[in-house]
Amino acid sequence: MSESATISDGMISVEREGDLCVLNWTDGRKEGFHSLWLRDNCQCADCLHPQTRERLFDLMTLDPNSDLIDHLETQNGSLFVTWSDGHQSQFSERWLHEHAYGEDARQARREKPTLWTSEVKNSLPEINYEKVMSGDEGLLSFLDMLCDYGFALIRQTPTRDLEVTRVASRISFLRETNFGREFDVISKPNPNNVAYTALELQSHSDLPNWEVPPGTQFLHCLEFDAEGGESTLVDGFAAARQLQSMSPEDFDLLCQLRIPFRFHDSDWDIRRSATTLALDSFEELEEIRFHSALTAPLDIPSDQVLPFYRAYRALTEIIRKPENILKLKLRPGDLLVFNNRRALHGRAAFDPNTGPRHLQGCYVDNDDVMSKRRVLRRRL
Repeated sequence: MSESATISDGMISVEREGDLCVLNWTDGRKEGFHSLWLRDNCQCADCLHPQTRERLFDLMTLDPNSDLIDHLETQNGSLFVTWSDGHQSQFSERWLHEHAYGEDARQARREKPTLWTSEVKNSLPEINYEKVMSGDEGLLSFLDMLCDYGFALIRQTPTRDLEVTRVASRISFLRETNFGREFDVISKPNPNNVAYTALELQSHSDLPNWEVPPGTQFLHCLEFDAEGGESTLVDGFAAARQLQSMSPEDFDLLCQLRIPFRFHDSDWDIRRSATTLALDSFEELEEIRFHSALTAPLDIPSDQVLPFYRAYRALTEIIRKPENILKLKLRPGDLLVFNNRRALHGRAAFDPNTGPRHLQGCYVDNDDVMSKRRVLRRRL
């Protein structure tokens, strides 16, 4: 069926173009919605549970090849649809704006994070502890910084044991790993991880050997009198984009080739193969797994070994460029929070004989961070 009848109430108009319902907004934009999509997303209480907002309608009860629509009209800024079986649906203009799935609409909804180099030190994303802890507006400001830059600094955090847990719990439950619910980053005898030494740590992401690595990491400085030990951060997404501009072939290889990661000690043996870089459906970066110490012996096709080393070396050289490394001398009360699947962290070597260096850390999943941010945005 094809018809070209246009109905308008001065706010929106709608016309049928085959199986598409084409909405025209007063700003000149057009958006097409398939009739099957509209029927699947009916907002009435019979089709969508009024409390849980979970779908009750069973799409499989429809014949996708039939003409589903009997009548269309617009009234008071809403689209009304009468279906061929007599069912009626109403869609508000705002709801249709928010859920339009044309290419321009989908692109407009994309988060576009701020990529950075060491110059970010001139305008750090930072916020005071009291502001984060005392109200939703401060917490949302912090989460906006974290999502935009991939890291944020919370200043003047009380140097109490497990205060890091209290701050992280403002967002959600903690993510427990083989290192426990919380962990103390100190130099200690018989370490099961290089982080628990005084050695230099090159830029890396934590736990790439997990199926889903922890999303957001919190590191709270409790004591720091040792010489050396500056913390470092690199925007892994910015480094990856630099690689792509220099060598698209190497970038593509790191997006496609799964390599093995492994952590093992007397109690654990956790392994996972994954790509170094991961893209979403828009070709935007959504993850970097980068940890030379936890990269297991390569178990990949023979003809990919040398190309991988070439690509990995090219990315590593970019990550280690001084102009890409943000150096921070954390002080007691500083709480560094970062997206572990974007921001690569490390530290300079330090001398434990000159004084203590004690950081306390924990993780929260990125899903929880994004959820809290959406809830606060809706509330505020």
